[in-house]
Amino acid sequence: MSTSVSASALAATSVRGSSSSERGYKIIDSHLHVWADEAESKTYPYADGQTPPLQLQNRASSTQLLFEMVNARVDGALIVQPINHGFDHSYVAAAIAASPSIFKGMMLHDPSMSPDAAVARLEELLLLGFVGVRFNPYLWDSNDDRPMSEQ
Repeated sequence: MSTSVSASALAATSVRGSSSSERGYKIIDSHLHVWADEAESKTYPYADGQTPPLQLQNRASSTQLLFEMVNARVDGALIVQPINHGFDHSYVAAAIAASPSIFKGMMLHDPSMSPDAAVARLEELLLLGFVGVRFNPYLWDSNDDRPMSEQ
């Protein structure tokens, strides 16, 4: 992932006179997804059956997101772990590491984990810039009549 895009992007935003300090507030995108483009998918593979359609494959990388954020004058974003990468949070973690003042992450909870393992995973991802947890009800056992809170 390229950090030069974020540096040049931020510089371009300032030149146009639309920085958050000049506006007096920040614009934050509170829910979006990124996934590896075709080249990055060799390092950050997609989960089984979750390869994005070809027309979208190279349109949602973190580098592309930074470019779009500059054009839209958006200062930060909360990246929600995409299903494309399943429970492997390494792509989003790398995006956060490359631009920690711009990106924060929301992990996707794996309902197959024990409570102790889930807490350990949350603590691990917190250190990598993740600030919340997404619970996707479609990932829970549909044959179990108990609510998500009891599974």
